[in-house]
Amino acid sequence: MSIRIRKLGLAAGSALGATALLLAGCTSSGPAPAPTEGGGDAPAASGPDLAAAQAYLEPYQAADKQLIIDEPLANPLPDGLKIAFLDVGTPVAGIMWDLIQPITELTGIELVREPIGSTPEEQDAGMATVFEKGYDGVINVTAEPQFYPNQAQKFVDAGIPIASASVMHTTEYDLPEGFNGPAFMEEVGRAQAAAAIVRTNGEATDFVFYPVNEFEFTGFQRDGFVEKMAELCPDCTVRDVGIPIGEVIAQDPSRIVSDLESHPETQYYVAAADEIMVPAPPLFDRAGVTTPGYGTWSIPPNLENVAGGLADATFAEDFTLFMWTVVDQLFRELTDTPYEWPDPASSAPEVMMLLDQESAGQYLESHGYLAVPDFQEQFAENWGVN
Repeated sequence: MSIRIRKLGLAAGSALGATALLLAGCTSSGPAPAPTEGGGDAPAASGPDLAAAQAYLEPYQAADKQLIIDEPLANPLPDGLKIAFLDVGTPVAGIMWDLIQPITELTGIELVREPIGSTPEEQDAGMATVFEKGYDGVINVTAEPQFYPNQAQKFVDAGIPIASASVMHTTEYDLPEGFNGPAFMEEVGRAQAAAAIVRTNGEATDFVFYPVNEFEFTGFQRDGFVEKMAELCPDCTVRDVGIPIGEVIAQDPSRIVSDLESHPETQYYVAAADEIMVPAPPLFDRAGVTTPGYGTWSIPPNLENVAGGLADATFAEDFTLFMWTVVDQLFRELTDTPYEWPDPASSAPEVMMLLDQESAGQYLESHGYLAVPDFQEQFAENWGVN
């Protein structure tokens, strides 16, 4: 028996080349079940393994979380550091910018927001401008260097470190490896599959996954989801429907609503970018769509929807811990501090948790999921600042 994969709706174009190649391997159906000995029919299909899914998800639900790297810098931070933050224009990018502002007062560095757009052409031009401004280091979330290879090489040649997160191609361009690269994203996808089974109490067998076309990391999430779902439920079906980044930026879930409306057999959805689902509840109501589901990388309005019973759940990441970890990596690069990222099976659960209506409500006042309450004090100690 094998999981059945159906892929729909991926946009074409040069900007999506890497993602299209990534998704191409998941379009075929698996072989039919082999007959039993004696020529009889194959055993009846079995449902999801709920107990195994709960066990896999358990580390993500642990209350005791810690920093991914918890070691002091080898040398003091240089004075007068000027750091660029690359803004790709999504709602999450704006939130991430806000979350790192306290670091300026804590350390005395200068942070500058640099909009670079979301298309390859925009990012290539944007990175050329960023390089000319002479920054000491760069914080990059989701901007893949294959969109600006020549510009990336300029930073490497000049010894200007780029600390990256949710970027799948760093070492190929001699950039520092981000903490949540391909293996991390595949691990998140596996946890997402376990979470989907847990949220449906092991009773659903028809799922859909919504990656973001231009965000290659969501393809790795999808791959991990498919892999783990095949293990936990060999007879389950997973559809794959790509969402253009423009719809994420606009927070327009109409494509998802239409897809669920036209596929009433779908029992649960998983959206790689939860921010697109913020305005979804009233659209679901008007279309008569009752399919439950959850998203990942949620923003505060997503938590409000879940806490208010308007969405089933969210697989939340502590964006503050996420962003401070990226800055921490940049500081380690700038101070020649050796470091090594832990295995994703241990690091991913440190920053993520599946939240339902009750648990999401606990984080409304903190404006998002908070994994390590005293993170600021711990980072300050490691950075040697007050």
